Amino acid sequence: MNPSEPPAILLAGREWAIPRLAPKQNRIVVPALLELIPRILAARVQADAAGETGHISQLARMLDTAFYDRLGDAVFTALTRAEPGLTRAQFDDMEIDTLDLLVAVRVIALQAGLLKQHAR
Repeated sequence: MNPSEPPAILLAGREWAIPRLAPKQNRIVVPALLELIPRILAARVQADAAGETGHISQLARMLDTAFYDRLGDAVFTALTRAEPGLTRAQFDDMEIDTLDLLVAVRVIALQAGLLKQHAR
């Protein structure tokens, strides 16, 4: 990846650029991530403590309709920074793997300014 280009996430077989988010996106993304990230981390800890391995055991501990809706809100809103013409109806009809939505959280948190990118 070119350091001058924004990072991308893979959804529905396509790479989507996620530039630094503006207040228009952050007012939705930041509160959503502040709700979602603690649940994601807690599910990982609980699954590890129970000796469970794999993504399914972690998902079962956190994924309900409200969580999924909030995750969709965050990812869709982040996508609109680079793709302002994308509609929620189009996003909701995409063939997106649940794990791809979860993987997108880290990139979106970076671009929302909630995480700092460490130099390699």
